[in-house]
Amino acid sequence: MNRIMVVDDEAIQRRVLGKMIREYLPGCEVVEASNGKTALDIVQTGAFDVIITDIKMPIMDGFDFIEHMKKLSTTTRIIILSSYRYFEYAQRALRLGAFDYVLKPVKEESIGLLLEKLRESIEEEKRISPEEISREQYHISMNAYYGHLLGEWIQNGVSAAKFEELEQQYSLEPSGAVIITRIEDNTPGELYPEGLDDIRGAMPGMLASMLSSANRVVSFFASNLKLTMISVMTAKRPDEVITGAVLAALEEYGQRLSGKYQLSFAIGVSNVSADLFREASVCYKEALDAADSRYFLGGDRVVTHGAVSGRIAPLHYDFHKDEDLFKEYIRTDKADLLLKQTDDLFRRFLENGLPYREQWLKSIIQLVLHIAPVIKGFVSDEAYTSVLRESEGSLTDCASFKECQEQFLEILRGFMKMMHSSRGRKHAEVIEKCVNYIEEHYTGDISLEHAASLLYFSPNYLSMIFKSHLGVSFTKYLSEVRLEKAVQLLGDSDMKVYEIAGKVGFKDEKYFHRVFKAKYGLTPDEYRKKNALPLSPF
Repeated sequence: MNRIMVVDDEAIQRRVLGKMIREYLPGCEVVEASNGKTALDIVQTGAFDVIITDIKMPIMDGFDFIEHMKKLSTTTRIIILSSYRYFEYAQRALRLGAFDYVLKPVKEESIGLLLEKLRESIEEEKRISPEEISREQYHISMNAYYGHLLGEWIQNGVSAAKFEELEQQYSLEPSGAVIITRIEDNTPGELYPEGLDDIRGAMPGMLASMLSSANRVVSFFASNLKLTMISVMTAKRPDEVITGAVLAALEEYGQRLSGKYQLSFAIGVSNVSADLFREASVCYKEALDAADSRYFLGGDRVVTHGAVSGRIAPLHYDFHKDEDLFKEYIRTDKADLLLKQTDDLFRRFLENGLPYREQWLKSIIQLVLHIAPVIKGFVSDEAYTSVLRESEGSLTDCASFKECQEQFLEILRGFMKMMHSSRGRKHAEVIEKCVNYIEEHYTGDISLEHAASLLYFSPNYLSMIFKSHLGVSFTKYLSEVRLEKAVQLLGDSDMKVYEIAGKVGFKDEKYFHRVFKAKYGLTPDEYRKKNALPLSPF
């Protein structure tokens, strides 16, 4: 990747994100813009490999920007910046052709994984052989034209004139519904390229053969959804579209697909529309949401939007408390509490309804990325990056909510094992860092809590391993170091006692006198008058 643009009206976020990208890709030119209009002006000066843009911006928002970019470039990959609060916006942007989205606040780990994903996508595109290119060009024919037109109609809507073309070409009736058939197993190594082509080639004919002749069904694959077949089913009357017989046929169709290819398939069915021309995009979204719901529900392959519409809701959940608990259980090697917390978390996720699948996946992956720093001091940077990448891939590949829960728990158990295997060695290193920290900062207002945060430990756990290794508490050790430094100054300088107390970190002179006498049996002044050799506190 040679050129990346960051578009965000919030200057601080824009600069922070730009800095992250520059650090990850030192040779890449990173350009910044404050709104969509400015970004479009910059695009005129030269092509960009990637553009990362916010949605809610003044002058020209992210949606308008994506629409304009589709006309200017078909190769630029657009990434959306989104938050839990505006997840519906991210969904809309993805339907407009955005490559992916990242959740705010953006973390370094998230950006690193995203840039790797983009790099692989760009390299894959470059590896397309001349034969494949020729074959692609050959297929720019009337069939490809109508396939593109179907996709435009279903995803974004088309003019009355273009719809008339489709109506004549496919003998579409006014009433209809949209059906989504999606391959749930994300196993590229097993499916690509020949295996996937075989499945995609068989799916339309298999579906059509199992439906009544009273229903006209047209199936196609949109270019941006390789594992998803979109089917438009029409009939003269609304009550003829999705009947009990049709649902039974769809269930059998799903069973045959799974039996023949040994893969998991989800089938989502929209509500019936009496005016499919105008409401196709609504039906398409309903079918997608219904297919996504099977991920959470399990069981039957066929899910109708009517059965789940009242349960679908954006995910609004604060992970911070769970994040802290998971870190604590991993640090303290409490496998039973880790299991209980995972069960509790996944149960709570579904209490308020079925979240959008894409939002859910982003959320659970982000949670793992936020927990992962707990192992950062226990593995190499290379191993840490590899763990993050593998964790994201394994969660994304899960075909169901239950499988995702099992994989999530397995990832956290993996973190626990990594810590356990290197804990003895790492504990010694941590204590050494802590001792060095005290040695360098004993004159200041330091605390166990602050030291623990710097070392990615809880105060209680750091206190435990500190006492286990050195035989004294953190506070006691700090006090002993300060006393030793005070003894040196009493013998080597003519500073007043209160000055020495402040210089070595004691804020209260009376307290300094008390602990000094308790340690040495003399007050600081008595110690100095005797001009004794410095005594070691250890």
